[in-house]
Amino acid sequence: MNSLKRPGSILFFSLLLILTPLVTVVLNAYINMIPLWGRGNIFTRLAVSDIIILCLYPLAAVAVYTVHKAGWWVFMVTAATMIVYNITAYAANPMISLGGMIMFNLVLFAAAGFFFRKHIIAPYFNPRLRWWEQARRYEIDLGVSIEYAGMAELGYLEDISLGGCFIRIAEKIDTGHIYPLRIYMGNSISVALKGRVMRSVLDDCSLPGYGIMFVNISETEKEGVEHIIAMLHLLGVGAITEVESAEEKRLYSRYSVNINVSLRFQGNINPAKLVNVSSTGACLETSLDIKMGELCGFFCTVGYDSADIDGVVKWKKKVKDFYHYGLLFINMNSEQRKQVAALLKTIRKLGGRARKRDLELYDKMVENTLPETPYRIFHRHRADSDKQP
Repeated sequence: MNSLKRPGSILFFSLLLILTPLVTVVLNAYINMIPLWGRGNIFTRLAVSDIIILCLYPLAAVAVYTVHKAGWWVFMVTAATMIVYNITAYAANPMISLGGMIMFNLVLFAAAGFFFRKHIIAPYFNPRLRWWEQARRYEIDLGVSIEYAGMAELGYLEDISLGGCFIRIAEKIDTGHIYPLRIYMGNSISVALKGRVMRSVLDDCSLPGYGIMFVNISETEKEGVEHIIAMLHLLGVGAITEVESAEEKRLYSRYSVNINVSLRFQGNINPAKLVNVSSTGACLETSLDIKMGELCGFFCTVGYDSADIDGVVKWKKKVKDFYHYGLLFINMNSEQRKQVAALLKTIRKLGGRARKRDLELYDKMVENTLPETPYRIFHRHRADSDKQP
């Protein structure tokens, strides 16, 4: 793999396994008062079986580091082999410390148990859970159309990477099918692609969501997607980054706030609150019932900075006695872009933090993967226990 980025626990275990043979040799040389080099050094006294076991450690390190199904099995087999070897070595040579042998085997058991944890084992069996292998995604509200039943259905795109995107669209489309789609960025830039629907999401948003993987992408189409991502950089849209944890959390360049604003709708000015904002859109809270696709705008002031922005309602949801609306900024001139940039800068200075995505979807993917792994033994037992009254 090109990137060293992985969960910290995986990197730690890989490094530990790489260093273990060296530490083992040095400790044995020290305890038995045997030189590390020169005449009669410890390497000349190692049996063939000792050398094989020492070579298993780097093999296990590579297996752990790959985070693939075969790697998980290789690690488990090597761990079991080393446990059997330790017991056999003690039986053949009672001079070996019993306490040391037991302690070493307990460490191996603990390591194997760690890799049986559901959030650790699942990425080894499901590539979609290996977030460090995925292309960087960019959260952005862009127009998108998808050809369905001979018609072009309009929707909007929530995030995009070189490998795929996530879209919201009113029409129900089928998982596993390939559809032609076109992504729009303003009036002058658009890219036509084909994408396979990999998953569907039904949440509290007014539109269902679909994860799309680009397929049969040509060099020209790839350049088009790269151009859109480059434009997002210029507009100040940050990549969605990951923290180094198996229980990943993704950070957005959208800032959660609680600011009173003036909402313009159908010629009237209404009170509202700004829930979160990015360089391309915002979420507003108001008691007004506004339809999808309606045009509106808002004016707000933070510190010495103010912004007056027009937008279109892309999604809505009911939250207690209020409505939350997702607004996509439209018709923004250079002055308005500067206003939004200044607004975001002030929000950051005031302590605004990037919004975090919850782990519900990731955990659901983990649970769906577990029946395909050896963890299914525990998974099935837990499921049976939950069913009992």
